[in-house]
Amino acid sequence: MRDFKNPFIYGGRVSGGAFCNREGEIRELLEDIRGRQHVILSSQRRFGKTSLVWKVLEETQTEGIIPVYADLYPISTLGEFIEEYARAIARTLSSYEKAKRLMRELFSRLHLSMGVDPAGNPQWSVGFDRSREAETFDEVVSSLENYLRRKGKYGVVVFDEFQQITETDGEKTERRLRSAIQTHEHVSYLFVGSKRHLLHDLFSNPNRPFYRSGKIFPLEKIASGHLQKFVKKRFNGAGVDIDEKTLGLIVETTECHPYYTQYLCHVLYDIMEKRRIRTDDVPRAIDLLLRRESTAYMNTWDLLTHRQRQVLVALSETGPGDSPFRPEMLRRFNISQPAVMIRAVKSLMDKDLVDRENGQYGIIDLFFKRWIRTSIAMSSQV
Repeated sequence: MRDFKNPFIYGGRVSGGAFCNREGEIRELLEDIRGRQHVILSSQRRFGKTSLVWKVLEETQTEGIIPVYADLYPISTLGEFIEEYARAIARTLSSYEKAKRLMRELFSRLHLSMGVDPAGNPQWSVGFDRSREAETFDEVVSSLENYLRRKGKYGVVVFDEFQQITETDGEKTERRLRSAIQTHEHVSYLFVGSKRHLLHDLFSNPNRPFYRSGKIFPLEKIASGHLQKFVKKRFNGAGVDIDEKTLGLIVETTECHPYYTQYLCHVLYDIMEKRRIRTDDVPRAIDLLLRRESTAYMNTWDLLTHRQRQVLVALSETGPGDSPFRPEMLRRFNISQPAVMIRAVKSLMDKDLVDRENGQYGIIDLFFKRWIRTSIAMSSQV
């Protein structure tokens, strides 16, 4: 018998055969980049944004468009933004030029040195005069545009988790960055984010510097048919038989969310018997998955306020088109005004536990929602 490995990958960036569909999104983003159109790409966490972006960057590189990827998730200061963006530029351009000469040409206010990490990969360290932070910021932001103009080339910059820019120095940083970017003719920018309420405010609030400065591109769920076809192909490629009814149950359970589909299918592969998966395997896989996650979910639950817990229970029992603020839910929790719950909802959005889509609030983690509904709500632990 052939030795197959689990064909479903979750929890990290995927590529190759593990990357599901998104052909339409890839085509559209490539057209935007070719036309130097700035794009605001948003979705919930674990929706595959980063995997999609890297797939697009691979395509741009084959066309001679120079890609730069900067992950802003860890940053909280202007200095950290400067360091991360400078490293991202250095990582990319040092593959085109001799590194030391290039760094001297690009940056007069920065000291960059290249070493290797424990895995042997190139690693850049960045130093600069903290008393000249604003001027250094301007130099770094303009460096790629200046390089591309001299070379007669074009590039694309991805700022992943761009909403973190709001943590650096208020709107002052936003104004400086927006002022520079609007003059660039050789770079298109992809502003990517998962905290959609923050990203929406950055680009849709008339009082913010980045108001209407790019094309809004919300990343949608993968169509049920495409997702079922992907799941079937991955299972069959690993020598596993699965019927159409089970495929439908899987994507219905995961609500066509790519991450949770991969996660559930990964568990199904682990528990399968005789290289077959049938409908009654799905609830067994869900039960195992929830047991695996229960400690993490309980730790999250323990850190919430009483009111936040009540909101999550309400959301776990809210169906499509229903409101968690309906009168019977308010009476159940002895709440006199919906505004009380709305404040709790907003605090949960800040914690990345709740999101709003098409005017309706929902718990982001589908299995956390199921855990609340089965382990908390039914036992009245609120």
